[in-house]
Amino acid sequence: MWQTGPFLTPITSASYDPGNLNLVYRGAFQRPDCVGDGNLSNPTVGNYFNLGAFNPVPSGPVGNCRIGSLVGPGTVAIAGGLSKTFAVGEKVHMKFESTFTNLPNHLNYAPPSTDVSSPSTFGKITSVQGSENAGNRTGQVALRVEF
Repeated sequence: MWQTGPFLTPITSASYDPGNLNLVYRGAFQRPDCVGDGNLSNPTVGNYFNLGAFNPVPSGPVGNCRIGSLVGPGTVAIAGGLSKTFAVGEKVHMKFESTFTNLPNHLNYAPPSTDVSSPSTFGKITSVQGSENAGNRTGQVALRVEF
């Protein structure tokens, strides 16, 4: 699997509610105003998005940042398996099998925080993926005798 990162939406605190939309009680998120591109050309783990591209307090009732305007970290995972059957006798077979996930053991990061009203965590990657064969390399080897 080789894919780009998920499309993420920048959000800001629901307490910034100039349109009086009552977002806190709806469980909805307020979007900030975009003043530039939030995606960096050379992102790092500690600074994946450009915080300076956002104004946390929207100028209108709802911020103008597009949904999905940020692109999170991608995923590279290669899984594979081998199987070979050997004839031991006329009615006895031995089967060797092995399967592995994330063969190159590539580190796949989880999406960073997108809350621009919290600059201490915005755009910082704090964990790695653990699903869809994108976690740590794992392997399984089996030897089976069939008779």
